Amino acid sequence: MVVGLDVAGANKAFPLEALRLVRIINDSLGGTPLVIVHQPSTDTTTAFVAKAASRRLTFDASNADATELIDRETKSGWNAYGQCVAGRLKGSKLEPLILEPEYWFAWSEFHRDTAIYTPQ
Repeated sequence: MVVGLDVAGANKAFPLEALRLVRIINDSLGGTPLVIVHQPSTDTTTAFVAKAASRRLTFDASNADATELIDRETKSGWNAYGQCVAGRLKGSKLEPLILEPEYWFAWSEFHRDTAIYTPQ
């Protein structure tokens, strides 16, 4: 299984196996900065444009379940739904992106030039 993402004409597949290991992925696709958040306890994955207040942000998990995040730039606290709940950016919201959960064979059939995320 993968979750696929299409942004600005570019697409990428994120294998669930990798998401379960990494939890937070800071990446860019089609020139758009993004953050992928995977919560292992519920196997839930969300994605957002990683930008608030005209500033590109990078994120880390604040807890093991990745239900709380912190951005490296302002040290503001965020929930896994893209809402800033504490710090300088409190009240800001990240733009959500639509992930497509698919079997790899189906995703790759319709996205022949797809990139594939691999953890570093």
